[in-house]
Amino acid sequence: MKVSGVAELTDSQVIHDTMRMVYEVLLIAIVLIQQVKQTDPSQDLFCFRLDKNSAINCSWSPCEDTQIPMEYTFCTQEKDGTDLTQSSTLSLSLTMDRKRFTAGTIYVAWVKTNRTEREDCLSRLEFTIDDIVKPLPPANVSGEPLQDDPKALGIWWKNPTNLDQLIHLQFELQFRVAGNLDWTKISHDEIGIHVTNYELEELQPFTLYEFRVKCAREQETNWNLWSDWSAVGRVRTWEDMPVGFLDVWFVQQLTTLDGLMSIMVLWKPLEQHQARGIIQRYSVNYLDGEVIKNTSTDICCNISLPGSTRLVNVTAYNSIGATQPAKLNLIPDHPAPFNVTVNSANRSVLVSWEPPANTTPDGFVVEWNRMNSQYVPDWKKISAATAYVTWTDGVLYPLLPYKISVYARYQGGLGGPVSTLVYAEEGVPLAGPAILILNMSHSGVTLQWKVLPLEKRQGFVRYYTLYYVKKPAGDDKHKALNISCTIDRYTLLNLEPDSSYRIWMTASTIVGEGERGPYVNFRTQGSQILFWIAAVLLSCSVLVGVIGLLFCTYCEQRIQSCGAFYLPQWCCQKIPDPRNSRVTGHSPQANYIANHLYPMDEPVPAEVEEIENENSEAPIIKRNNSTLETDREPSTEGQHWTKIITPESETPSLGVEKPPEAPRCLGESHVNQTPSSTRLMGGGAPFISGYEKHFMPSEEELLNNEWQLENRGEWLGLGGIAGDLSTSVD
Repeated sequence: MKVSGVAELTDSQVIHDTMRMVYEVLLIAIVLIQQVKQTDPSQDLFCFRLDKNSAINCSWSPCEDTQIPMEYTFCTQEKDGTDLTQSSTLSLSLTMDRKRFTAGTIYVAWVKTNRTEREDCLSRLEFTIDDIVKPLPPANVSGEPLQDDPKALGIWWKNPTNLDQLIHLQFELQFRVAGNLDWTKISHDEIGIHVTNYELEELQPFTLYEFRVKCAREQETNWNLWSDWSAVGRVRTWEDMPVGFLDVWFVQQLTTLDGLMSIMVLWKPLEQHQARGIIQRYSVNYLDGEVIKNTSTDICCNISLPGSTRLVNVTAYNSIGATQPAKLNLIPDHPAPFNVTVNSANRSVLVSWEPPANTTPDGFVVEWNRMNSQYVPDWKKISAATAYVTWTDGVLYPLLPYKISVYARYQGGLGGPVSTLVYAEEGVPLAGPAILILNMSHSGVTLQWKVLPLEKRQGFVRYYTLYYVKKPAGDDKHKALNISCTIDRYTLLNLEPDSSYRIWMTASTIVGEGERGPYVNFRTQGSQILFWIAAVLLSCSVLVGVIGLLFCTYCEQRIQSCGAFYLPQWCCQKIPDPRNSRVTGHSPQANYIANHLYPMDEPVPAEVEEIENENSEAPIIKRNNSTLETDREPSTEGQHWTKIITPESETPSLGVEKPPEAPRCLGESHVNQTPSSTRLMGGGAPFISGYEKHFMPSEEELLNNEWQLENRGEWLGLGGIAGDLSTSVD
C-alpha cells in the first residue's frame, strides 16, 4: 500500500511539472513576441525569468532592416568584472541556464554583429537575476455586488504564486459592461501598493460587468516585467426601479371568430439600462367607448383589445417598481403628412415626407412591415423637427418588399397613414408571368396574364417582354415585344393562319430581365376569307332571287306586256292563237280560212246555238304503239253541232248543219302517226309547227293521262275545229 501511494504521488508530480513547463514555454513565447514588436530604443534588449529557479530568457530587435539572415553574438559580463561570456545565434532570442549567474550580482548584457561598424548595435542592459523575475497574473480574482447598493461592485484577488509574499506589488484593474469592446482602466496609483481589493461605484443597476487584474513589482517601470492579465471575471449588479417609458404602437387586425376589427397593442422591450431588472408583468389600461378597463399580461410584447379602443396606457413592472405609463391616443382623422418619397442605394433607405400644413404635430411614426409575412410591423418614433428617417444595412433585407407608412402624432390622436412600397436592394424577377389564351383568330390571339407575386418580383417591375416564335422554326428566330407593366392583357396580331406558335413572357426590373415564365403553345385558325366570300355570294344570290320572284309576282302583267315586244307570243300565252299557226299557210284553203275566220280585227258578235245530232257517232280513238287511230267512217252519234246566226240574217246557214270535215281528214291519216305530227287539211304529208309543238303534250303525258284517253274527242277538239272550218268555207 505504501509503495502504491509513493507511485501515485510521483505520477501526479510529473504531470504537475509537465504542465508547469508548458505554461512557462507559452509565457516565454508571448513575452518574446511582445519584445520583438517593441520600438523603444531603451528596451531593445530585454531579459526576464518566470521564477527564482527558472532559466533566463533574453530577446532583442534586429540591428538592420534586412531579409538576409544575420548572425548575432550575445555578450554578458559582470559590471565590474573582466570575464566575458559570448553566445552566437541566428535568431533574435536566447535562453541561458540559471547556474551561470549569481544572486545579488549586477550583470551587463549587449548584442553585436559583424555587419555593424560599432561593436554593439543595441543599448546595454544592466540587471540582477532577482529583479528580472516576471510575476504570474493575480490569483483568485472575483467580484460580487455590494449590499443595498445596485450601482456598486466589490472586486477581490490574491498575489501571484511565483513571487515571495513579502515583496510589495502594485496592481492595475480594468472593467467594462459585458459585450463592450473598450475597457475602463483603474491605475495602480488609485488602487495603492499591496492592496488586493477594490470597489467599483456609479455602475448601472442590474448590469453584467467584466473585470481583470495584473501586477508588477513596486516601482517597476519596465512594462515587460508586468504580469499578464488575469482571467476575466463577471458579476451583475442588483436590480433597481425601472425608468423611462415603453415604446407603444398598434396594429389593426381582423378577428377570425366574429369577423370584427380588433386592435393589437404592441410595445418594445425596455433596454437593459431602463429595465434595471427582470420585467415580470405589464399592466394595460384602456378606454373602450366611455368605460375605462384594465388588464395585465406577463407576455411581451403585445395584447389584443376591442376595436372601439381609443386610449391606451401601458406600464412595465419588475421586482422593485414600475415605469411611468406610456400613453397612446388612437383617435383618427387628424392632419396627415404628405409627399412621402423613398430613395434606396447600397442597401440603405432614406424615407422623407412633408409635415401637415397649418398644424404642428407632436412627432411622427414611421412603420415598416415586410409584405405577405406573418411578422408584426416595426416602427420608429421621430421628433416633429425631423421629416426623414434613414435605415442602413441590416434593417431592411434586400430583394424583399416592405410597406412604409408614415403617421403624424398629436395629443388628440393620429393622422394618416401615408404608405408606399420600397426595396432596400432590387434584383431580377425569379419567374415570368403565366399566360392564358382568351381568344384566337386566324391572324391574332388575345392573351391575359396574372400579376407576378411579390415574393417573385425582387424589385419594381418596369415592363414585361412577350416572346413568340413560329414552330418549328426554333427559339433562335423568336420575336420580342415589350409591354407596359400596367396592363394584364394584350392582343398579338399579324400571325399566319393555320400555324403553330410558342409564346412566353419575362419581367424586368431596373437591374435587368428575370427568368422566363412557362411556355404556351397554340395554333391559329385557318383562313375564312373564301368561306365568307361564298357565304356573301350565296346570300346575295338568294336575296336577288327572292326580290326577283317578288317583283315578278307583283308586276306579272306589266312584264308580259313589255316582253311581248321582244319574245315570241307563245312564251306569254297559255291558249294557242290560230293566227300564229303556220299550218294554215300550207293549206289550199289557207287564205280562205284566214279571211273568213278573221274578217276584221274586231269580229261581229254572233249568236251560237248548240244542235245535237242524235244519229251521229263519236269518233273512236285507239291507242296502238303510241299512235292515234280514228275510224274511216265515224259515227255522228253523240256529236254536237253549232248554228251560227249572223246579224244580217237570223236564218242559219246551210253549211252549219254539215258535219265537220276534220274527222275525215283525220281518218285519212296514217295509223302510225305520232302525237306531235299534224296533217294539212285536204291531205298531204304531215307538217310539224314550232308554235303548235309548244302547246302539244309530250308522249309521256299522252301515255300517263287517263283523262285525255277517255275524253279524247273533247281534248283533241276535233268537233269544234272542223265545225269552224266548215262554217268559214260556207
